[in-house]
Amino acid sequence: MKVKFKILMTLLIAGSAFITNEAKSQSKSPIHIGIKGGGNFSDLSLSETIIDSKNSLGYHAGVFTRLDISRLYVQGELLYSQKTSKIEKGSLGATKVKWNSIEVPVMVGFHLLKSEKATFRIFGGGVYSYVVNDKATLLNQVSQSFQKFDKSNVGFQAGVGADIGRLTLDLKYKGALTNISSDFKARPTSIQASVGIMLF
Repeated sequence: MKVKFKILMTLLIAGSAFITNEAKSQSKSPIHIGIKGGGNFSDLSLSETIIDSKNSLGYHAGVFTRLDISRLYVQGELLYSQKTSKIEKGSLGATKVKWNSIEVPVMVGFHLLKSEKATFRIFGGGVYSYVVNDKATLLNQVSQSFQKFDKSNVGFQAGVGADIGRLTLDLKYKGALTNISSDFKARPTSIQASVGIMLF
């Protein structure tokens, strides 16, 4: 009797451990943390008619966290970003203006398609950025204006994304709601493409 009881208890414990392990392996945490990076294709969107602005390539890198709520999700990011734009003024020639910033985007998204292997998403939200430095190497009047960069800026963003396993891809459009300088009327826009990895 004691031997049968021990065998039964051993089977129950082993079975419980197996069921618990299977449940853990099949369940997925709604919270994800990862790293990401990519390129910024930016334009100053100048209001000055005598100065032309053209898109130029920069970069960004940082971390993100995501909370899944059924088909909805909320994602926050902390990024270091460098944006550049090519500006021209007649015979004075052209130069690239660069500005580096810390960005904190917050967005709400929706999974249009969602499966175990891949998902397709749309999203939108706001972004706060703090300029840490800026540089203009030509056109003194432009350079002086850029020395008066407003450090804090608020903008918006919208885009699409896809997840394939732990790999996450995003393509977003970003615009400014405020001018980057009170003297230099410009609201930068950029297209940002990024690749990320969900660490868990």
